[in-house]
Amino acid sequence: MKKTLLSLLSLGLAWSVGAQTTSKIIEKASNDFAVKKEKAADGSELIHGPIAPSSAARSLAETTIGTTVYDLQTNGTSQRRIVNHSDGTISAVWTMDNGVSPYTNRGAGYNYFNGTAWGAFPTSKVETTRNGWPALASSANLNNEVIISHSGTGGLTMNQRSTKGTGIWKETIIPTTIPTGYDVLWPRAVIGGANDSTVHVIAIVRSSATPAIPYRGLTNALVYYRSQNLGVTWDIQDSILPDLDSSVFTYVSADAYSIDANGNTVAMAVYNSWGDVLVYKSTNNGDSWTSTIVSDFPINKYAIDDGSDITGDGVSDTITSCDGSGSMMIDNNNIVHVFYGQTRVLDADTTDDGTSYFPGTNGLAYWNEGFGADSIQVITGALDLDGSGALEVVPSGGSFPSYQVGMSSMPSCGVSSNNTLYLVYAAMAETHSDGVQTYRHLYVMNSTDGGATWSNPEDYTPDFSFAIYEAVYPSMAKHVDSNIHIIYQRDFSPGHSISGDLDPAVINDIVYLSIDTNLAEPMVSVKEIETSLNVSVFPNPTNDLVSVRILADNATSERMRISVIDATGRIVYSAQESFNGTAALYQMNVANLDAGVYFIRLESQSGVITKSLVKK
Repeated sequence: MKKTLLSLLSLGLAWSVGAQTTSKIIEKASNDFAVKKEKAADGSELIHGPIAPSSAARSLAETTIGTTVYDLQTNGTSQRRIVNHSDGTISAVWTMDNGVSPYTNRGAGYNYFNGTAWGAFPTSKVETTRNGWPALASSANLNNEVIISHSGTGGLTMNQRSTKGTGIWKETIIPTTIPTGYDVLWPRAVIGGANDSTVHVIAIVRSSATPAIPYRGLTNALVYYRSQNLGVTWDIQDSILPDLDSSVFTYVSADAYSIDANGNTVAMAVYNSWGDVLVYKSTNNGDSWTSTIVSDFPINKYAIDDGSDITGDGVSDTITSCDGSGSMMIDNNNIVHVFYGQTRVLDADTTDDGTSYFPGTNGLAYWNEGFGADSIQVITGALDLDGSGALEVVPSGGSFPSYQVGMSSMPSCGVSSNNTLYLVYAAMAETHSDGVQTYRHLYVMNSTDGGATWSNPEDYTPDFSFAIYEAVYPSMAKHVDSNIHIIYQRDFSPGHSISGDLDPAVINDIVYLSIDTNLAEPMVSVKEIETSLNVSVFPNPTNDLVSVRILADNATSERMRISVIDATGRIVYSAQESFNGTAALYQMNVANLDAGVYFIRLESQSGVITKSLVKK
């Protein structure tokens, strides 16, 4: 990046902040480097290193409900794995195997809270065959339980019982028309419908051949299943929704999607790192769908080794995108909310059958339907805990613990009966390190106004008096009562053993965490201001001059800030001025900036607007 400052030719923007946070979010890590993306794991992987036991110690603020040596709970997005029932009982599942490679006993670990205490640690999986990636669902009116998981071959495995917490699991295979040579993997499931008996399932179809043989033109195809009688019959099988087919994508990333339902309203989100982040919504129980682009990726129908040159100068560009780990839910008013971690991606080598990402990217994105298309807001991230102005998340000579996500990621969300929104995410905690790697902690936020404003993030990782540990893969029960209910994986070594940094395989605890809902009042505004202000950026792309036009519905007087941010998250220009009246035009000279993607951000007391800009 050239050091020459932008010149603002016409001024009039300023910013005033109504609240201050105790810990600021840093937009770029001190260590900025790209690493190669790992292949998605399906559970057939071998481990490296010896098996060593770890302590199963407990904090007063939490309860350990099980263990697992197999420590890869997801390649990206976490499934719904905990349900708090209306009578105060709780069900929870996770991928479990306490043996050694090749993990022949892998399957769903299950535990149940009967209102008084959790059961004993499970010693055997729910399924009768080797499975993984369990998704848990329950009918609120029927008090039943359904677990959907994958075996790696054949169709998806469904286990259900009519009474939660007790009885024999009935196991069936979800019927499929997928031909031999393809696996159905990494499922997500939810129960909805007017009678609370419709099971909605999404999963990936992937070729088992090497090299892969595309299925219906897709290397990874996201397919949809529906049963309107709790799995007795399935009236939709292997369906690919419009805008998710080969006319738009070449693949959908493993584990990069989620699904939710509220009665006949069903929604799914797709968190592509090399494609659009999309939301699909149905108001008729899955009969028909509409799609909305949450974040528009600048390359259409990207395929690996296509390169990432978006400016047309023959040089691959680094692009800010989704890290593949997200969470989505439908609130009590049937509004869809989406959260995901951010990363930056690069395809510089067009011959290596791979891409790169930047693990030092910080920022957790949020969107709801009121924002409109392509209008995410960054609401939180890893925090500058020591106030140094930088994130020291990699000790000298250390490395990033690998989960193939950004520094603030793994979100999971819930909602209370009064429509208060809750969010938990995992982020690097710079003051907590083993001297080689920095640990991730769990942070919790809430919003009492439908996502317009959010509370400051609070670290709710229970303290250990004798050790520090990694808290990852949080899954929040959707329905929040007087408490937020979360399960997560506790690991005494950052990263995992299946892929990535290939830590030694040890015993990891599965932990239940209950948090009182008396959190701080929302203070940080992230509300879109396009309801009162319309902002356009032109010409776009540009070589030199760019204009920012602001139109107001009614005469207004606001102090605002205009910032220009590069693809690394660095603010390369910022000015504070005043906006008065109904219209303003501001021009900036960007001739001295390097070619690439930038973001123009307008901030005020009303909220935030972000627009992308391509500099030729």
